[in-house]
Amino acid sequence: MPIDEEPDEERCTLLRYVKGPDGEIEWRETPLTPEDFLDPKFGDFMNQGKPHVMAATFLFDLLTRRFHGRPDVLVLHDVKHLMMPRRGPAPDVSVIMGLETIDHQMRSYNVKRIGIPPSLIIEVVSPRDRRIREVDEKTKPGLYERIGVREYLILDLPRRGNGWQVRWTGYRMDAGRYQPIEPDSQGRLASETTGLLFGANAVGDWAELIDAGTGQRLLSSLEEQEGRLRAEEKLLREVEGRRREAEARRREEKARKAAEAEVARLRKELRRLRGHPSR
Repeated sequence: MPIDEEPDEERCTLLRYVKGPDGEIEWRETPLTPEDFLDPKFGDFMNQGKPHVMAATFLFDLLTRRFHGRPDVLVLHDVKHLMMPRRGPAPDVSVIMGLETIDHQMRSYNVKRIGIPPSLIIEVVSPRDRRIREVDEKTKPGLYERIGVREYLILDLPRRGNGWQVRWTGYRMDAGRYQPIEPDSQGRLASETTGLLFGANAVGDWAELIDAGTGQRLLSSLEEQEGRLRAEEKLLREVEGRRREAEARRREEKARKAAEAEVARLRKELRRLRGHPSR
């Protein structure tokens, strides 16, 4: 067995609507081929496994939030890029900068017609299908280089072949040719187009993006929502604590006044027993 082949290798599959022998349209699952991977049809669904879906949507979410409010930046996920006449792949994530107008309902991005190639493309390699991994790792760099994509990053998800650790590799355009992006001391790749560092968490089993200027980690929508919920819960606990403290103070004040009234009553009773006139 080749050293880079996974002992538990699985094939990705393609789900596509096709016309059956009876003329009826049916949903059919077939092995995903490199040819279909490089040039999917509209409506194709590539089943590359849950880890791939989670990582791709995670990165799309982070980058969409990163460029929110930038009308000249378009972030796409799994949208076909027409790089040749009516042909081209559907990158996991692409960031296109310098657009004058943006059609957020577009079904495809026509690189040739619009004339602006993506500034950054990210592909998440399929962990357990070596044939499809090789398309991302060996075929697509040449394709993206030819159309002028400034940076191409590849996220290799944890698998047996990489020691169950996240691994980033990448290329940057230099004088019309791709050159490897050298990682920093922490294994992170610096993206000049986005101002981000692409790396892994402390455990090494998940990707994280860092703002190179501030050093702050980008939060996903879910993390921000959970943060808001935690902040709300903390505020509610503080409000409830203050309410209980106020209630305790009211009880103490009520008890103090009752005690003072009782002391006054006893003093009055004592004076009466001693024969002093009441006051």
